Amino acid sequence: MQCPNCQHENKDGVRFCEKCGAQLVSEKKRMSFFERRQAKEREKQYILSKASLQAEDLQDIRDLDMGEVEATAVCDKDKMKKVTSLKLALAIITIVICVGLIFLLGRLQFNSTLRIALIFVIFVICATGGAFAIDNGYKLRMVKAMCKSNFAVKKISYGKPPYMLSGNTFYALTIKTPCDIEGCGASMHIEEYNGEFIAVCDADRAHLRRLDCSLFNKNKQEQVAQEQTAQDNIDNVENKVEELSAQNTDESQMPTSKD
Repeated sequence: MQCPNCQHENKDGVRFCEKCGAQLVSEKKRMSFFERRQAKEREKQYILSKASLQAEDLQDIRDLDMGEVEATAVCDKDKMKKVTSLKLALAIITIVICVGLIFLLGRLQFNSTLRIALIFVIFVICATGGAFAIDNGYKLRMVKAMCKSNFAVKKISYGKPPYMLSGNTFYALTIKTPCDIEGCGASMHIEEYNGEFIAVCDADRAHLRRLDCSLFNKNKQEQVAQEQTAQDNIDNVENKVEELSAQNTDESQMPTSKD
């Protein structure tokens, strides 16, 4: 039976579309109230499941060339830990101040409408500070775990690109090329699922590419080796120039013999 929603050909006897989850009911058959509610709930669960990656989504997807991923230097280990710790401390201080203000406003006697409005505003600020504290607390824990090794890749903040630690520097990883599946052309972002990193299309979540972030370690080591070789060559040239300069100076200071 063909799905009226996505036109996918399903097996005979299937009541729900295997691709989009929509109910498959012939026009002649009328669904009961319970069946309609069940169908709507199934479709709702399917839509919610597509808000995040699932195990079945990762089957039969090919790898994305790591050359399509851009690593942008953010900061070093110490600065990342200090900045994250400072944000966490500010969030906690904000929560404490807000709780104190709410308690104080509850004790004061003045216009009740204004007092309720102030308490509501402070409560919103307190809730925002709580969410900020939870986010930075998780981020700080991930950063400390990453800093225990010389190379690590982890998504340490919700809604932000994953971070890569290579040596002493943190890098933000982003997809620099558009989706190439079926000529889509939309931008892509990176999500993590059970330790795997997947490039997900912003226009169609069914467009996926697997990322092998371990290749970054090899590429980074090669880049560091090339930079070190180039620096060694520069140092050798500078040393030779200094030696020649010193040799010319010594020759110019030698006394000339007289006949």
